[in-house]
Amino acid sequence: MSLREQYVARRLVVFTKLFWPEGGGAELATHTIVRDILSKYFNVAVVSGTKSPAPDVLKCCRYIYWEALRSRFKPVEWFRVFANSHDVKKLVKGADIVYITSHSLLPLAIVAKAIRLGVKVVVHLHNYQPLTFTSIILAGRRPDLATDVVVELGESGSIFRAVASGFGHYVNVLSRVALLYADRVICVSKRQCEILERYAPEVRGKAAVVYNPLPPMPSIEKRPDEEPTILYVGGGSFIKGFHIAVKTLAKVLASHNARAYVIAGRSVRPEQARLLEKLSKKCGERFVVLGRVPHEELLKLHSRAWALLFPSISEEPLPYAVLEAMAVGTLPIASRTGGVPEIVGGSLAENYLFSPGNTKELLDKVERIVTLSREELIELSTKLREHVQRKFNIDKAAEKLLAHINKLLK
Repeated sequence: MSLREQYVARRLVVFTKLFWPEGGGAELATHTIVRDILSKYFNVAVVSGTKSPAPDVLKCCRYIYWEALRSRFKPVEWFRVFANSHDVKKLVKGADIVYITSHSLLPLAIVAKAIRLGVKVVVHLHNYQPLTFTSIILAGRRPDLATDVVVELGESGSIFRAVASGFGHYVNVLSRVALLYADRVICVSKRQCEILERYAPEVRGKAAVVYNPLPPMPSIEKRPDEEPTILYVGGGSFIKGFHIAVKTLAKVLASHNARAYVIAGRSVRPEQARLLEKLSKKCGERFVVLGRVPHEELLKLHSRAWALLFPSISEEPLPYAVLEAMAVGTLPIASRTGGVPEIVGGSLAENYLFSPGNTKELLDKVERIVTLSREELIELSTKLREHVQRKFNIDKAAEKLLAHINKLLK
C-alpha cells in the first residue's frame, strides 16, 4: 500500500483564523500547504473565519466558515473558542489530526484534547505567540512584558493599547499552556525553533523545523527598470522598519537617480501619511506611494524592481516578502534577523544583509545596488531565482511534514 493510500482515509481538520486571500504570509503558506500537501494525503476540512476563501481550496477540501473567529481581540477569541466548544466537538470527534495554524487559536489544542484525548494535535507556528502577547520578538531583546509594550506602542502609537498589551502579556500564559497539549510543534525556521526552545521549554522534544514551501509563482519575466528601483512593502509597520526605510530612501533619492515604490497599505497612521506626502512632493515621480496592492500587482512591481528593502527589526521566522522577492529575481536588502539568513544562506544575497536598525550599514548596501549595471543585476536575478526554487520547493516541504505527521499516527 502506498503512503498516499495509507493516509487518504485519515481525517485532518485545519483550524485557521483567516484563510488566503485574507491575511499575509502565514495565510499564504497555510493555503499552499493545505492545497498542495495535506489535501493530497488526507481527508481535509478547513475551519476559518474567512467568508470567501481562495476558490481552489474548495475543490480539494471541505470548507467551514466559523463566525466565532471574526473577533479582533485575542482574549475575546479565546473566550469564544471555549464558549463554543460544542461546535468544535462536532469537528474533532471523528478527526485523526487537529492541525492549528493560527497563533490566536492555540487554546484549541486544549479543547481538542478535552474532547478526544486520542486525537493528535499539530501546531504550526508562524510567529512567537507562546512567548509574547503581540506574537513578536524584537531583535536583540528578550520576549518580556517590555517587548509587548514597545511593539504595541510602535505599531499603534496608542498608549492605551500599549498598556493593554502589557496586561495581555500575563494573560498570554494560556498560549504556553496550550503547547503542553500539542503532540508536534512545527517551526518554520531554525532560528524560530531555537528561540522557542530557549524560552518555552514546553516545546522541547516536540518541535520540528519545516521550511514553508514557495507557493506556485506565475511566469513573470524579470525586466528591471532602466533606473535603479527600490521596493518597500512593509506599510507603516514599526516592526517592519517603516522609519528606517523612509529615512534610507530619502537619502538614496537625494544623491542618486533612482526610484522608490512604497506600499503603504492600510496601516499608515496620519503622521506617517504626512511624511510620505512630504517626500512625494519633494522627490516627485521618483517616490511613489501606493495603497493596498493586490498580490498579482505586487509581483508585477517585483518584475521591474532592482531590490526589496526589508529593514525589519523583529525576529521574523521566515518572511515571505523575502522569499517571494528572490523567487522573482528581486534582490533583498534585508536585516540579519530571524529566518532571513536561512533564506539567503548560500546565495549572493548574503552579501546584502545588514545589522537590524543600522541605517549606515543599510545605506551602504543600497548604494552598492544602485551602482550595478542593469546586465549585472539581471545575471544576479537569475541566480537568486535558482537558489530559492531549489531550497524551498514543495517536494522537500511535503517530505518533511508528512514524516513528522506519520510518526504521530503510528
